[in-house]
Amino acid sequence: MIMWKVTERPLLYKPVLVEGLPGIGNVGKMTVEYLIDKLKAKKFAEIYSDHFPYHVFIDKKSTVSLPKNEFYYYKSGKHDIVFLTGDFQSMTPQGHYEVTDAVLKFCKDLGVKRIITVGGYGIEGIPKNPQVLGAVTHEKVMSQFEEPGVKFEDGERVGMIVGASGLLLGLGKLRGFEGICLMGETFSRPMFTDARASKAVLEVISQYFGIPIDMKDMNVKAKELDKAITKAKELEDQMVKKLTKPTDELSYIG
Repeated sequence: MIMWKVTERPLLYKPVLVEGLPGIGNVGKMTVEYLIDKLKAKKFAEIYSDHFPYHVFIDKKSTVSLPKNEFYYYKSGKHDIVFLTGDFQSMTPQGHYEVTDAVLKFCKDLGVKRIITVGGYGIEGIPKNPQVLGAVTHEKVMSQFEEPGVKFEDGERVGMIVGASGLLLGLGKLRGFEGICLMGETFSRPMFTDARASKAVLEVISQYFGIPIDMKDMNVKAKELDKAITKAKELEDQMVKKLTKPTDELSYIG
């Protein structure tokens, strides 16, 4: 089941879809929502599906709302931008295909021909200066992103892209779209929101569209992340010491 709520049908100039949904390091969601906020992008559509989690959110006024994905647009000089973000990705493989199919049809009607998806690439350890890795639908797209610093490694590290960020490109390619996935290196752990990886991707997007992005707030978030990481490391070291500290007495059960 797919349900739409469309409040406006904007006329867009050479629009590009930029997708950022929850995922590893929350790199995609954080990046796109930061852009929406800084560019004052306007929301114009919502998509609902029974493939999203089966619950509702309760706000401060005790009213409920369903999980959804949201579309925003921003009019710029080089290309207008359509942003896609939201609360969740689909919970099932079938749902991923159905929701992606609906999104692609909607974007085609808007005139979108290029897609940029954003996600995280998990590595062991916390990168101080995360790289942005790329995967494209067509080789010709690479040249436009090499100058902003995207690394293309011939599949040496990135063997597959799971979820919406991959399917939008894969299914999109079959329907005539071209695009790229931008993956910021991030700590491969759940519940970890990586501002540094998001900032690295933001710099690439800013350069590609020729739009200056105020990174002040992202720098603050990155510093807060550093403090949280340091504190977590200290707690981890304390736990290791407790677990490895020899005891004065030995007890036996048997």
